[in-house]
Amino acid sequence: MDLQKLSKFLKNEKSIVQYLNDTSIEIKDVCKFNFGQSNPTYQLSFKNSDKKLVLRKKPDGQLLPGAHQIEREYEITLKLSQVSFPVAKPLVFCKDSSIIGTPFYVMEFVEGRIFKDIKLQELSNQEKQQILNEQARVLAQLHSIDIHKLKLDHLGKSENYYQRQIATWSRQYKLAETNNIQSMENLLYWLPLNIPQKNENDIICLCHGDYALNNIIFHPTKPQILAVIDWELATIGQSFADIAYMTQFYFTSQFQSTAHQGGVKGIYEYLGLPKYQDLLNVYFKSRNINQSIDLRYHTAFSMFRLSSIAQGVYKRALQGNASQKEQGLELLKLCKQLSYDAWELINQSTDNDPFKLKDLIKNDIPRWGSWPVSDRAKHLYYRVRDFLKIEFFPYEKQLIHEAESRPPETRWKPLQKLHEIKLKAREQGLWNLFCTYPVVGKGLTNLEYSFICELMGTSVFAPEVFNCSAPDTGNMELLILYANQEQKMKYLLPLLQGEIRSCFAMTEPQVASSDATNIQTSITKTENGYKINGKKWYISGAGDERCKFAIVMGKTSQDTSKPHQQQSMILVDLPHPNVKITRPMHVFFTDEAPHGHMEMVFDNVEVPKSNLIWQEGKGFEMAQGRLGGGRLHHCMRLIGMTERVLDLMMQRGERRIIFKQKMKDVGSFQQKLGELQTQLSACRLVVLNAAMQIDILGNRSRYIFKILSECKAFVPKVTQNIIDEVIQIFGAEGVSQDQVLSLAFIQARTLRIADGPDEVHYRQVARLAYSLQSKNELLQADGYGLPTLSKL
Repeated sequence: MDLQKLSKFLKNEKSIVQYLNDTSIEIKDVCKFNFGQSNPTYQLSFKNSDKKLVLRKKPDGQLLPGAHQIEREYEITLKLSQVSFPVAKPLVFCKDSSIIGTPFYVMEFVEGRIFKDIKLQELSNQEKQQILNEQARVLAQLHSIDIHKLKLDHLGKSENYYQRQIATWSRQYKLAETNNIQSMENLLYWLPLNIPQKNENDIICLCHGDYALNNIIFHPTKPQILAVIDWELATIGQSFADIAYMTQFYFTSQFQSTAHQGGVKGIYEYLGLPKYQDLLNVYFKSRNINQSIDLRYHTAFSMFRLSSIAQGVYKRALQGNASQKEQGLELLKLCKQLSYDAWELINQSTDNDPFKLKDLIKNDIPRWGSWPVSDRAKHLYYRVRDFLKIEFFPYEKQLIHEAESRPPETRWKPLQKLHEIKLKAREQGLWNLFCTYPVVGKGLTNLEYSFICELMGTSVFAPEVFNCSAPDTGNMELLILYANQEQKMKYLLPLLQGEIRSCFAMTEPQVASSDATNIQTSITKTENGYKINGKKWYISGAGDERCKFAIVMGKTSQDTSKPHQQQSMILVDLPHPNVKITRPMHVFFTDEAPHGHMEMVFDNVEVPKSNLIWQEGKGFEMAQGRLGGGRLHHCMRLIGMTERVLDLMMQRGERRIIFKQKMKDVGSFQQKLGELQTQLSACRLVVLNAAMQIDILGNRSRYIFKILSECKAFVPKVTQNIIDEVIQIFGAEGVSQDQVLSLAFIQARTLRIADGPDEVHYRQVARLAYSLQSKNELLQADGYGLPTLSKL
């Protein structure tokens, strides 16, 4: 910090000169306060004055959007000081970053006591009661201030406070996420779904947002608050959030660290602290409220918010931007503990059934078995099921008819009704469920998503409703893993928000594209970027007018000695004058509009260097990563469609009369149904096992490659057979437009070719089986295998 430059600035500020009663202002010393993890704060002492000042600035480095708004702090404390509310009076604000590197403001220095440990062990029991009662009384005073008279109402909206706060802190948490914390995922999911109805006493007011003992300066000897400090999180909100935040320590476990002392859960009476309800009553009495109010939701929300803040500080500490780095690095443990305590509190308040699953699961035990699926994921499953039941399936036939019957001029436009249903799903948070990565996903495991993906597979349109349809899902995962920040902002973000669609251009008509080393499309380096030439076909989604970019796979190298390092991937904006869609490719004589599969020609398509994804030569590696999860998703969806087909078969058996009896009572029908149900169960077990193994082992081992290929080869072939048998049972109706059976058959039959034909995957399984056989110790036992040649 340049003290000379800062002194010169302060010397020119009238409020500073008057406060210090000195015109020759020269800073003698700057001392950084060793508490606080957000905005760095310093004590300034001067050569010619006994008075001190406090300087508070924004942190250095890259900051999360919307964070560290010291301008708000300055405005709030300035106006509160005008109505005699206890604050450290601000004197000047400087937005010029050239003075000390960031904007800052200067306030009066208040001499007094700051209690960093809620246990207050240095005080008598009576003093502890007095200190906490004073804290509650002053909070009630803050909430009673007329924000309109002070002209502070612009600091926040008066409606939907909890919805907005949860959305804000969920976003901040996800941006700073470094580990998957299940209790946080539960809170992220549960809190917005269970916001309580507004209580008339939960008034709209100025909320401090971080009203804890360590943000209060008490008189040196009296239980009197001289100043409430650290107003960074202050906003217009609802009063119960503040009192719940102040009292959350009653529900927080002890936590020993230099950054945070934790709470007094279970031990507060032993420490001589007031009872929880007694402290609440001090606050409520100060506001003339005479009723008992359950604040457990508000407390859990407050703990969640503090967990999110702790995660953000931890992330900044990792990046070297935290005010107190060593303390900041300890805050991941606080985030975990707080969120665990918050989730435990929610369980207590809901009789250990926060998702209201007991009755649902009681009737659905066979579905879940002993698979390790969280209650959160099960609840999400039932929400998706109910959404499909109420919002989607009543309109499915309308969607199919519209897609099939539209004239050429509107054939490739989005289906309006489908778009309306998508907006409802997004509004309800049923969105991007496929993604297991931080920031953008729902925190589901691959296994958990398998059950939900199966549900979405019951209709060819349903995955798009939840922004979980191919090829966008694979493209989003690829961009999450390999794209740079600029590419993510331009291409990934609008995909995640469902504003655009995309395509993946890999398959070529003249070569066996299941072997990526055969790809002939060239990506040639130029002075300003790259030039692409080649022909692609069966490029899914390219016909949709919402398709705004393609990920193109082609060769940047002709070095045949390294065949798996010849390919690269590059982004091409669409439409592009040199990208020609020559025709829609049919699948069993249907163009599958408006999604479709296109033949495309790239004729000297020039793109900038910045459009290259990751590095040259990494295309094959990225393709393997992209296709692995995609293959599993295809199988999950196909199982869902086949489940629906068997449901139709059973309904047919119930309604159809043959030989004077219901078809379901005919022995051959029963045997056939039993066989098909068993085959489908085998498919489901293969997929669920693969998903669980990926969760445990990751997706890069030979064993995982083997079971993924087993899924991809086995499931489409078996489900195709099941659907074919059901078509036979339906007779002419089975191949008609009155049933979805022909659509289901096309889906299964096509998938035996897409993303690698059966033969390629069975070859992969065979090769890996030999590779993994060496781990079988029983092969070393005499008599287990074939006799050795010497014994023959």
